[in-house]
Amino acid sequence: MKPGEEENADAATPNQTERAETLSFPLGNNTMPGISTSFVAEKSNLNPAVAEVIKVYEDGLESINMPGYDFFEFYKAVGAAGNHGSQMYNMAFQMASALDKTITVQKLVSDAEFYISKINEVHSQYSSQGQLRLNDIQEKKVAEKSKLSNEIDQSTQRIAQLRVELQNLENDVRQKREKLSKIDEGFIQQENSIREKMAANDAARNSSIDKLNTVKNGIGNFLK
Repeated sequence: MKPGEEENADAATPNQTERAETLSFPLGNNTMPGISTSFVAEKSNLNPAVAEVIKVYEDGLESINMPGYDFFEFYKAVGAAGNHGSQMYNMAFQMASALDKTITVQKLVSDAEFYISKINEVHSQYSSQGQLRLNDIQEKKVAEKSKLSNEIDQSTQRIAQLRVELQNLENDVRQKREKLSKIDEGFIQQENSIREKMAANDAARNSSIDKLNTVKNGIGNFLK
């Protein structure tokens, strides 16, 4: 708990409906905020896209951290030690109790559920955004294919009707068929990039939930 907060602990601690802030990481935003949770280790074997989204999750959790001492401070204290054994959990709980007399095992578990729900909420939003963009690209691709296909058909019909213009129309058809054959190639990089971010979103969510659940389960196992 920060200095001066002890006597106002009850007034400064909002309930879950008052804490309904949202995490946000819009697709296409390549400027991710620096990670502020000190114990989150940089892992060289992580896919860069996964690491990027994990940073967003961690910063998002930091941004909705409630005043005073709650599960998030406990989560950081346990994680910073790198030790998830009974002794570490009991030491962390004793420290938490010394900082805030209202801390209980039940309150920590309840707060853990709140943070986990926020990770799931943002994961769902991110997945929806990615799917919407993929759908938009698919619609544009179909429209362009349809447009070019129709033009090819019209040109081919005109060749049959107007033999005089045969050479010009054949050239027109050839050029548009070349464009048609390259439509998939023109969109594949965008599609692959978005699919990679969606996969990274899934992996980042699983990684974040695993860490939160580790501490949550530790509370259940060691703080009885």
